[in-house]
Amino acid sequence: MVSPTPIPGPGVLPALQRGLAGRYELEDEIGRGGMAVVFRARDLRHHRAVALKVLHAKLLGTEGAQRFVREIRLVAGLIHPHILPLYDSGEIPGAGAEPGLLYFVMPFVVGESLRARLQREGRLPLDQAMRLAREVARALDYAHRRNVVHRDVKPENILLHEGSALVTDFGVARVIREADEGSELVTEPGLAVGTPAYMSPEQASGERELDGRSDQYSLGCVVYEMLAGRPPFAGPARAVMARHVSEPPPPLRPVRPEVPLAIEQVLFRALAKDPAERFPTVAAFGEALATPLAGLTPDLLPDRTRDPTCAIAVLPFANSSADPENEYLSDGLTDELITALAQVPGLRVSSRSSVFALKGTRHDARAIGALLGAELILEGSVRRLGGRLRITAQLTDTRAGRLVWSERYDREADDLLAIQDEIARTIVQTIRGGPLGSTRDVTPRRYTENPRAYARYLKGRYCWNKRTPEGTAESIRHFEAAIAEDPGYALAYSGLSDAYALGVDYRAAPVAEGLRRARELAEKALALDDTLAEAHTSLAWVRFIHDWDWDAAGYHYRRAIELNPRYATARQWYSWYLSAMGRVREALGEARLAVELDPASVSIRRSYGWLFAYAREPAAGIEHLRRAIVMNPEQNETHLLLGLLLLQAGSLDDAEQSVREALALAPDDTHALAVLGRLRVQQGRRAEAEAICRQMHAMEADRYVSPTDLAKIHLALGERDAAFAMLDRAWSERRGWLAYLRVDPLFDGVREDARFLALLQRMRLA
Repeated sequence: MVSPTPIPGPGVLPALQRGLAGRYELEDEIGRGGMAVVFRARDLRHHRAVALKVLHAKLLGTEGAQRFVREIRLVAGLIHPHILPLYDSGEIPGAGAEPGLLYFVMPFVVGESLRARLQREGRLPLDQAMRLAREVARALDYAHRRNVVHRDVKPENILLHEGSALVTDFGVARVIREADEGSELVTEPGLAVGTPAYMSPEQASGERELDGRSDQYSLGCVVYEMLAGRPPFAGPARAVMARHVSEPPPPLRPVRPEVPLAIEQVLFRALAKDPAERFPTVAAFGEALATPLAGLTPDLLPDRTRDPTCAIAVLPFANSSADPENEYLSDGLTDELITALAQVPGLRVSSRSSVFALKGTRHDARAIGALLGAELILEGSVRRLGGRLRITAQLTDTRAGRLVWSERYDREADDLLAIQDEIARTIVQTIRGGPLGSTRDVTPRRYTENPRAYARYLKGRYCWNKRTPEGTAESIRHFEAAIAEDPGYALAYSGLSDAYALGVDYRAAPVAEGLRRARELAEKALALDDTLAEAHTSLAWVRFIHDWDWDAAGYHYRRAIELNPRYATARQWYSWYLSAMGRVREALGEARLAVELDPASVSIRRSYGWLFAYAREPAAGIEHLRRAIVMNPEQNETHLLLGLLLLQAGSLDDAEQSVREALALAPDDTHALAVLGRLRVQQGRRAEAEAICRQMHAMEADRYVSPTDLAKIHLALGERDAAFAMLDRAWSERRGWLAYLRVDPLFDGVREDARFLALLQRMRLA
């Protein structure tokens, strides 16, 4: 096995200088890596600065020099504007036991590598990233057509000179691999040649025969990093290689929302695990980045983007009423129009959260079109004056920046449903003369014809989505009022079920009564309409978190997703179920889909981040929780979960700051106090942790304190008897946290305890 760092040392430099004498004069070292050292040198014959890269001959095995020369000869024939040319190459024989040295010479480029640019800027502007990606793609395609595969495409091997990309180091990885199967460029013995963060799955699996589609995958990783600020996978070399083989790349747009969906889909096609599913050539990949819709194929895209002939974004309608409480009307109208237009074949509609992320901001129509990948935007306002509504709506062509259609509606408030239908029909009629010429009218399904019930339902969901104790309590009142107006309103029963279920946590309520009501209401919703995805989701949550009926919960989650694959809440809650069942990787995949469907949902992003705690990958979750805090810094739960992940990662100071922020927002939150106690234990401040534990028990005299929070602090203190007493109480009360016994890291210290094993048996999780 060769040394992973074959760098010429002090004893080798004199031999190198003697071997180059009269031809090149070394000036200074400008770079080094796992396979070579690079010097700036002077070409004495042509009086020019050059970069001279030196490798140990032993890297190449017994016949390494001959193989090296053959490969370099191929590379020397690559003459392309975006390939760094090869000037010269040679071998300096070793003296005695010293290994020989191989070198090749390239122009000395004034500029920097893409790696240096990324280290300085983190992420590149979209237009710059796409231009560089297309330049590299053209260079690689040129090489592929001459039967040269790079095999080590990475930011270090892309130089930036006067704003353009130059690809370097062609052929080096190939010749080392072919010369000596024991050699490698990475730092762990026994790994394949290449750089793990950018390896194609077939390269990571050690396949000998690679073609240009392997370079395409590596370039996809580079493009991902230019946009996201990091490659798709990070970590130890072996783990990263395994993830290239087995895991889909994380969604890009949650990290970089301004990247058009079409660009993301083009990129993910290049990152397909099976080379046959990628673009046929790297040139086709580059062209698709330039004209992304041309790169889409139905087999590789979610249903919501298949064969789009027209794309529209319904921007949040503005509340022009004097009373801010009428916000539910404008939000509800926006939701209904999105739902109605999404049913039109051939029309791609931007997701609710993608557009609601723009709420309250003002942008040029062209900018919004570019941001959301939409050709048309629908926007307007809602104003309520007593029992009257004034609704304005306008449709704008984002490419030309011109108004296509506008209308004002002055109607009674009870006409809201009819106005929604009329606007949706008008939009379809307006664009019928264009790409949707043959589209039939689509009338959205109505779950009630009672406008007062509908208005109350909108208010209920508006409050429920706040995810606060006050919002949850208020949503219950509105859903109950909706049912009073229309006792057959299935959606309202589902909404009320969800409100009672969430109230158990957000209002720190005892479990039994809240979840009994949630179950009854979900079953009532299904009795009224068993095709309602929302109702199946509501019942699945109760079956999962309270009844611990794992089979029934799984059935209703799967049925909800079958009925409505776009219902993000179903996928979010299903990810929790999968995690509790120990299927953590599947859970993360489902959570990624939920984020993609609803990228501006704080709750969904927070859920996704926290699931990484169960995967024992806190670093990945920290990023998502920090983004959730940016989206809404006022939710103490997000700060608290971030603190837990930071604690899991060993960042105690940052964890303390996050827990303190959570407690500042909710000083009496016993879960936050339990986490603070756990932090104090890890900081070596046990006496303070014990004081927090006593404080929490004292609080029971005045209010309900969940036994799960008490169990958490006793577990942190290592007080097993007290912890298991609280866990028994939690089991009697059917607290939902016990569903995660299999995966929660907090239980890692007691997994061999007979009482823990017995609890697993009682939960039917053994």
